[in-house]
Amino acid sequence: SMNPSPSMLIEWPAEGLECVPACPLCGSTGGLLAYSGLRDYFFACAPGLWSLYQCRKCKSGYLNPRPTQETIGRAYSTYYTHQTNEMTSGGLRNIWHALRNDYLFARFGVKSPNVMWPGRWLIRLFPIWRQGLDTVLARNLQPLPKSGGRLLDIGCGNGSYLAFARDAGWQVRGLDFDPVAVAVARAKGLDVLEGTIDLLSDESACYDRITLSHVLEHAYDPWNILTACYRLLKPGGVLWLDTPNMNGNGRIFFDSYWRGLEPPRHLHLFSRACLKSKMQEIGFSDVRDCFSSFATGAMWQESRIILAKAGKSARLKHSVFGQMLAEIRALFSPDSREFITLACVKKNDK
Repeated sequence: SMNPSPSMLIEWPAEGLECVPACPLCGSTGGLLAYSGLRDYFFACAPGLWSLYQCRKCKSGYLNPRPTQETIGRAYSTYYTHQTNEMTSGGLRNIWHALRNDYLFARFGVKSPNVMWPGRWLIRLFPIWRQGLDTVLARNLQPLPKSGGRLLDIGCGNGSYLAFARDAGWQVRGLDFDPVAVAVARAKGLDVLEGTIDLLSDESACYDRITLSHVLEHAYDPWNILTACYRLLKPGGVLWLDTPNMNGNGRIFFDSYWRGLEPPRHLHLFSRACLKSKMQEIGFSDVRDCFSSFATGAMWQESRIILAKAGKSARLKHSVFGQMLAEIRALFSPDSREFITLACVKKNDK
């Protein structure tokens, strides 16, 4: 078995921790301990052992204690938004990219010099590829509005999604608090601000689309971000968000080795009911679930890596067999999906 890396065996400094007396998502007290002794196996840069509680009322999960905002930065030292290089090229990879680009052009109008027909037809024959592209790259990007569209990506990381949306004709802007990631994104010629959503406090009703991919679980005040998103959207605009599902199949099958836990960077994990009801409370008129079976495969793959890093052996339930069961269940039951993925429309006042 692999031993935990030395950095993980040190404790998180006690003065860098804060207690969480009540559920940060619904305010109710008396959460139940779901896990103790959680480690940062995946990125192996955050020291300490962590406990996750589950709220009795809203069924969401939250770390307690958790790192303070002043110290959380050290948990991101090896985080993947710091990577600059897109994967290296090779013959097969180039062909795949050219086919992929043909599909993306046909579906989303993304222009690229490197296109190979008939990618748009081939990729439709393999739903898992198509869903992977639609989820990871497109985030359900709608065709561009006639008047041109403005898109804001919050937590844009190194800007790869923004570059994609820009190629599809959107006028794009990003926001991230990580200076390293922001520098990488700016090197791509992207308009990216460094800091939190408070930088946009004097703007309202100016974006057609806002995307939040795996941001809310890292945020100290997710409701503040979502309320700001509502204000920033034009009437009829769409907020697309993606966040791990506290009650998804993956956590039930992999338990404390589920990829979605990611302590201590994930400060809380939402339940679908809690997040959907909050979106309606904020004022979104139409809140829809989006689904991609691609998410299941990716999360299970990474959860198996965590099992191996922890020196645990994978059981039958962790295998492709278990994954197939989970995918079938996820198709019919949004509450059991790895992620809560929502498209939320701001009321059109007309």
